[in-house]
Amino acid sequence: MTAPRRDRRARAALPRAARLGSLAWLALLALLTLEAGCAAPRVARAVDGHVLVGRRIDARAYALYAIGAEAEARGDLATALQAYELAEESDPDSADIWTRIGAVHCRRGEQQAADEAFARARAIDPDYEPAYREHARCDLAAGRLEAALGRVERAILLDPDRDDGLLLRAEVLRRLGRTDDARRALRASLVRRPRSVDAWRALHAIAVESGDRASAEQAARRLRELAPPGGAAGRPPPSRGALAELDEALVQGQLRRARRLARDADLPPAEVAVRAAALGRAGEAREQAELVSGADPASASALVALAVAADLSGDVGALTRACDALHAAAAGGAPTVPPSPLARLLFAELLFRRVGRDAALTWLGPLPPPGAADPLAHQVAQRVQRELAAGATAAP
Repeated sequence: MTAPRRDRRARAALPRAARLGSLAWLALLALLTLEAGCAAPRVARAVDGHVLVGRRIDARAYALYAIGAEAEARGDLATALQAYELAEESDPDSADIWTRIGAVHCRRGEQQAADEAFARARAIDPDYEPAYREHARCDLAAGRLEAALGRVERAILLDPDRDDGLLLRAEVLRRLGRTDDARRALRASLVRRPRSVDAWRALHAIAVESGDRASAEQAARRLRELAPPGGAAGRPPPSRGALAELDEALVQGQLRRARRLARDADLPPAEVAVRAAALGRAGEAREQAELVSGADPASASALVALAVAADLSGDVGALTRACDALHAAAAGGAPTVPPSPLARLLFAELLFRRVGRDAALTWLGPLPPPGAADPLAHQVAQRVQRELAAGATAAP
C-alpha cells in the first residue's frame, strides 16, 4: 500500500475511532501506526523557537503517548497506563515515557511501581528534569516531604525557569512547616513572573493559612486584576473522589487534614468552611471561616460560612456580625472571591429561615446547576428548592 493510501485510511478511521471506547481507540491507533515508514536515525525538532537534533522516535510510540496523555488528563488512569506501557515497548529508551508511567502509577497509589519507573527514567537520562519533578510530586503525595524537597531542588537546578518546579518547592516547604521559606520562594518567583496567577494563588493560600492579612489582601487584589471574569482562571473542578475525601475529613472533625486535601485539590480555603457549614459541622466551619476572613476580610464565601455556622450554633451576635461584614464587603466593592454556588445556596437557606422566601429568592438569583461531581452541592440545592417551593405553597 502506498503512503497516500495509508494516510487516507488513517484519516477515515479517526472519526469512527472517536466513537469507540477507550480500549478500542487505543487498539485502533496502535494498528494504524504499525505501517509507519522508516526514518533517519536522528531528526531535528523545533522546541520553543530552538532547533534541537535528537534521536528518532517511533511513530507508533508517538501515537500511543498522545493517547496516554489525553487519557491521563481525563483521569482515565487505566487507559493512560496501558497506552504509556505500549509506547514504552516501541520506545524503551524514552525517559519521558517512563516518567509518565511513574506519574500514573503514583496517582493509582502504586508507590513501588512509581519509584521504579522514575528510577528507570533517570537511568536513561540523569539530567531529565521532569523525572525529578514528578517524583517529587509523588513523594509529596505520599508524605515523604524531605525526599520531595531534595528531588524538586534537583529539578530546579536542572531547569530553573520552570514555574511548576518553583511552585512545587514552595508547596513542599509549606507542608514541612517552613512557611516563611515558602513565602520567600513565591515572592522570588513573582519577581520574575509578576503575572503568574498560580504563584499569586499559592501566596494567597499560604497567607490565609498563616493569618498574614496584608499578604492575603495583596494576593487577592492581584488575583482580581489577573484572573478573567468568572474567577476560576480555567482551573478544572476537583474530582468527585477528592470532594468525598474532603467531606469525610470534615465529618470526622479532622480540619487540618481537610485543609491539606483542599489544597491538594486546588480548592480555595474559604470553600473548606462552606462545605463544613453545609455538612452541619458548625465548629469546623466557624474555625476555618474565622481563619480565612481574618486574613482576607472581603472573602464572601468565608463570611457566608461564618454566618451559617453562627446560625447553626444559635449565636445571634456572631450571626449579626457576619451579616454586617458581608454587607460591608459588598458595599465596598467586589469581594475577593464572589460567593461560590454552594455558599449562595447556604445563605439563601439562612435568609429563608430568618427573613423569608422573598429575601432568599432575591439573594439567590439565577444559579447554575451544581456540577455532577459534587454530590454535596446537589443535596443542598435540592433541599433549598424544596424549602422555597414549600414556602410558595404555604403563602396566602
